[in-house]
Amino acid sequence: MFTLSRIQFFLIMFIVQTGTVFVTFQSRLINASGSNAWIVFIIAGILHYVQLLLFEKFYKKFIPGQLVSFLYIAYWSFITITFLAYINYTLSVWIFPNTPQIVTMTIIVAVSFYANTRRPEAVINLPAVIIPMIPFFLAFLFMAFPNLVWTWLFPINFTEYKPILKGLFVSQTTFIGIEIYLFLRKYVKEDEPVKGKPLFIYQSIWFLFFFTCLIFVLLFFPASGFKFTTEPLFHLLKSQKVTFIERLDLFFLFIWIVWSTITISIYIFMCIHAMKIHVKRVSNSFICLFHVLLVIISVYLATKDRIEIIRQAIVYVHLVFSILMPAIVILKNRGKKT
Repeated sequence: MFTLSRIQFFLIMFIVQTGTVFVTFQSRLINASGSNAWIVFIIAGILHYVQLLLFEKFYKKFIPGQLVSFLYIAYWSFITITFLAYINYTLSVWIFPNTPQIVTMTIIVAVSFYANTRRPEAVINLPAVIIPMIPFFLAFLFMAFPNLVWTWLFPINFTEYKPILKGLFVSQTTFIGIEIYLFLRKYVKEDEPVKGKPLFIYQSIWFLFFFTCLIFVLLFFPASGFKFTTEPLFHLLKSQKVTFIERLDLFFLFIWIVWSTITISIYIFMCIHAMKIHVKRVSNSFICLFHVLLVIISVYLATKDRIEIIRQAIVYVHLVFSILMPAIVILKNRGKKT
């Protein structure tokens, strides 16, 4: 058993929800909604806050049984494999075209294996590594401020509802990981309240981070460029010139790799933690085998076509495990005392 401070809890949530997706969601959202993307994401932000409020109100009623827990283990394993495959493919394109993919994946997963075979605090404290990196990322991002074209925020068109609905659907990628709130909320120290102002502050940080990334990308590239740009943040930073770093995008890639590695470590931690609730003992040998399988499967899926197929399906799977499954479990336990 372990406990979380309020800051640890929100930091884990932030890392899990941003993780790998903050470099990719902009192009898909803009392709779906055009110049309306920023309005659509404001609506998505409101929906995200509503979902957090509902989770905070009903988390004590979320008591997953063995079947539900193992379904979530399968879901988190799917998310982990998806992220690993995407990281693997991206690194092979941007940095290591001649390095065997299994080598880069093994190095990344080795961090998770080391942390997840130690005390829970080893994983719980990992997100703190990201804190000093976030200001560097934002500073590099704001270097592009003079090149932004603010007229690209317009026109705003609400006459057609399909692009708005499609944009709201695509924006769900930024919600991925929100269900972990229900699993970890009960471990937060009782003398550190979460609801009210603390939850609103977390929501504001989540929204401002994603919204800032979206606005910079939307105003930096012409609308036609997003059909061919899947990682617009990488290209934006690559275009910035500084005297102390030759390739700013490679420095940002290093930050993103660390960020993503910690995200993956947390997802694997959640899988192992859910197993330990229903299984008396989870051995290090099993954890090692689990990591090996993740590497093998992710390397197999690390191609452009396979990743695109997974990306098309991931939102549907996410909606099942972030909305439908919690609703079923909470409704089932609504009459029980907690």
